[in-house]
Amino acid sequence: MRPWLVLCALIALAAGAPQTLRAASACAASVLLESLPYLAAGIVLTAAIGPRARQLVAYLGCGCGGGPAARSLPAALATGLIFGFPVAIARVLAASAVARIRPARIHEHRDSLLEAIGALVPAALIAGTIAAVVPADAMASWPTPLAFTAGALLGIAASPCALGGVALAASLHAHAAAAAGVLCTAGIVTVPLPRLTLREDRSAYLLLALACAVVAWQHGDALVHPRMTMPLACTAAICVILAIRARAASRAAMLLALAIVAVAVTGAPAPQYTADETTLADAFAGEHVSFSGIAVTSAGRTALVRYAITCCRADAAPVSVLLDHTASNARWFHADGELRTCGAALCLHADRLVPIAPPEDPFVYL
Repeated sequence: MRPWLVLCALIALAAGAPQTLRAASACAASVLLESLPYLAAGIVLTAAIGPRARQLVAYLGCGCGGGPAARSLPAALATGLIFGFPVAIARVLAASAVARIRPARIHEHRDSLLEAIGALVPAALIAGTIAAVVPADAMASWPTPLAFTAGALLGIAASPCALGGVALAASLHAHAAAAAGVLCTAGIVTVPLPRLTLREDRSAYLLLALACAVVAWQHGDALVHPRMTMPLACTAAICVILAIRARAASRAAMLLALAIVAVAVTGAPAPQYTADETTLADAFAGEHVSFSGIAVTSAGRTALVRYAITCCRADAAPVSVLLDHTASNARWFHADGELRTCGAALCLHADRLVPIAPPEDPFVYL
């Protein structure tokens, strides 16, 4: 097998793939890329100071390290700011109890970076597929028990990262039952998934170093939060060192690394915007809002929509605001105005609604 010929073929396939397939691939790759610095840090710290480093990564990282993800203190802080600190503390305590009773296998520590990545691949694929094909407002009209159950299942299946689980719940903030379901399971309840076994491979590490370098050079490349730029650059250096030390060969590891590089090189497509109600958390009538987004019209009502990333593309959550009048569909606008009550929702009375060029990066970052 000639890896560079395969890479060229994968790049061509990624560039020409249908929108949904490209979006799902980008979301899955973004989960792995966002996890890489934490997984690499866990391996380096374990080698330096021993097994106790696993606890440091579990509590100080994003939740991609060892054990139930909701122990992550950064994720707990995000939960507290959005849903209140009693909820955040309860999630940390529940995840810590689960870690003592039955350590989760999905995120357990691995001594090999490639082995750790392989353990996350199934969860990343599930998260990427759900993020790409499930509309953010799909549960808006569901009965409360059904919405809670669906949220709980999403929390189990689609949150390999604790911060990603919080972002998923935040995206459902307007649907309290679904958000509660996510918070009850994401990073706390885990389901054993098939593992992709990846052995050490020099080419795979070099390709991962290339992918990390490309995304870092592009300041996240709409795949991960720009704050990951420096950690990804450091991870690229760690991957080069691991490549020098690698002796075995793994075709599966090389193919996975080639696929990640292909996504990093071709870039991620803009999200498919859908929204039918405001998702501005804690907004109130009379508040002044300055907002840029793409106009989406449904059932005679227009909303401006933008997606916000907490960690990576897979946890992108819609932020939208209804307008009190229609606007040209699928065009970008900047609006300034005041929120007013429109029936059961809030809508924006725009004193100024100006068409703007589509932004180079369609996401905002929290």
